[in-house]
Amino acid sequence: MNISFIHFIELLLIVGIIVVVGIPLFGKLPRTRPFAEVDPLEEAFKHLLVRKEEVLLAIKELEIDLKTDKVSNEDYESLRQKLEGEAIIILEQIDALEKDKRKGGKSSAKNLLLA
Repeated sequence: MNISFIHFIELLLIVGIIVVVGIPLFGKLPRTRPFAEVDPLEEAFKHLLVRKEEVLLAIKELEIDLKTDKVSNEDYESLRQKLEGEAIIILEQIDALEKDKRKGGKSSAKNLLLA
């Protein structure tokens, strides 16, 4: 009878330790989803902002290439016109997305610009 009483006390100790350690670890699990839903308008807006920066950097690199004589004047002019045309299209798309967001009552477009 002494052996079963000792095993009972050991079992109580083990259960007590598991409860004491388990409550802080698993007691307050967040009830939210680990990943937020993706808004396609925001993703498109972010993509356009990145693309705009890429095009502007390409224009700056093209100017540097012209100054270092890596590109001829004719190639410079044609590439610059192509990049400027793409930049204008991107800026128009950004403006259209900003207008759509304002109509939808969201002001996150300005927050994205500041980020």
